Amino acid sequence: MNKYFIKIIVATATLLSAITAAQAATSWKMHMVWVPNRVEAQYYQKFVDLVNERSDGELTIELYPGGSLGVKDVDMLRTLPKGNVIQAAGLYPGYMTRDEPEYAVTLPPGVVSDPEELLDILPVLTEIYEETYDKWGIELLGYVAHPVRDTQLICKEPVTSLEQLKGKKVRVWEKAQAEAFEELGIAAQIIGQNDLYMAMRTGVVDCAVYPMHFSLTVSLQEAAPYASYLFPYVFHPLHIIVSKNAYDQLPEHLQVILKDAAKEVEEESMEAYIKGEVDKESALEWEAEGGTVLDDFSVEEQEIFAQAAATVWDTLTDEVGGVARRNYENIQKALTP
Repeated sequence: MNKYFIKIIVATATLLSAITAAQAATSWKMHMVWVPNRVEAQYYQKFVDLVNERSDGELTIELYPGGSLGVKDVDMLRTLPKGNVIQAAGLYPGYMTRDEPEYAVTLPPGVVSDPEELLDILPVLTEIYEETYDKWGIELLGYVAHPVRDTQLICKEPVTSLEQLKGKKVRVWEKAQAEAFEELGIAAQIIGQNDLYMAMRTGVVDCAVYPMHFSLTVSLQEAAPYASYLFPYVFHPLHIIVSKNAYDQLPEHLQVILKDAAKEVEEESMEAYIKGEVDKESALEWEAEGGTVLDDFSVEEQEIFAQAAATVWDTLTDEVGGVARRNYENIQKALTP
């Protein structure tokens, strides 16, 4: 055969191969509400980096932090399944309450007494999440643990007892917390993070229930320098989720890469959470920024607050009923030795 024609055949084959490879490559967009310097965001970035590296160009995920794609977390159950605007997301389950009201009472703050118990109830939580996601057309790949395991009471004056809190105005971030304090005769109101600093400065509140780590991000130590541990920060873990429609279109080996990357990030973030690495660093930073880390609330007072939180949890799940009550009972069984 003429050498000229052989070259043409080879060149054509190479071109067709390149076109086939380009057609096989898949690009995904991943939404995330957290900004890049947040610890949570760094774990999500690691997930993306692992997938991009291991898929060798067959699947490329681009992470969009800070909600920069204009997708709202509250709309996630309605937006993600189609897989056309975004194909993956990081989500805190508490944002699903508009469409799935039971998540408002699935795991409220203060009801779990030990951060390590999160690992005990994770299988039950997974069943709860997967039931929702299966209904909406979403695949749960794994979790990212919250960066902190401790929740402090941040005050203008030193406070280390519930008795000292009576007569003061306390900021909380959700209804179950407010009702737990009300059970103890303490006034509490819900105030968002963005309004917290000014509320403290202007006297709207005297204290805030908040981890030191997050308090530092809004310079709360300038207005309220005293921090005392009250209860563990045990909530729904953050989710790594993808559109089932987009996921099912991938070849099996890419699905395995996604799951393995999510599992690796989950294990690393959970280990850091249990060890309290960020909490230790935050305590040092708090004091370096002029704040004071007080003694913890006594074990007895921690138990009093935990009991109030448990009572409210029981009451609220009863009010919501149905799936919420079933979830409550299943989590309770997992928490019982």
